[in-house]
Amino acid sequence: MKKVLFLFAALVSLSVASVSAQSRDKIVMPEYPGGTAALHKFLLSELNYPDEARKNREIGEVLIGFTVGMDGYVSGVRVLRSVSKSLDEEAVRVVKKMKYWKPGKRNGKPVPAEMSIPINFKTIVESGKYIDEGEFGETERILTE
Repeated sequence: MKKVLFLFAALVSLSVASVSAQSRDKIVMPEYPGGTAALHKFLLSELNYPDEARKNREIGEVLIGFTVGMDGYVSGVRVLRSVSKSLDEEAVRVVKKMKYWKPGKRNGKPVPAEMSIPINFKTIVESGKYIDEGEFGETERILTE
């Protein structure tokens, strides 16, 4: 459980690249509705471990980049750091399904913001959603559905 919580902390290490400002600007970062806990819940409920990844014994962290627009909608979803084609495609699919975010603001006005989010498939496997002891070792679990 500690391992899962640690990986959740890594999962939510969001970064903003495009909202750079001078020290006098007041910046408010984009936020997923309901905050970090809601984002964790959404990702765990929506992500599926692809059969191809299971067969190839692939586990890793896909880094996904996207833009949160002034209206809060997610666009421009892309892979910034790849693990494999099947895991990359699944991470992109789920990020494209996200609800609108509370947009970022600069000096009280909505602004588009470039975001990145790591999708850690080891966390998904270890969450207990996909269980098959032994295929990856004693501490790792994998989809058998």
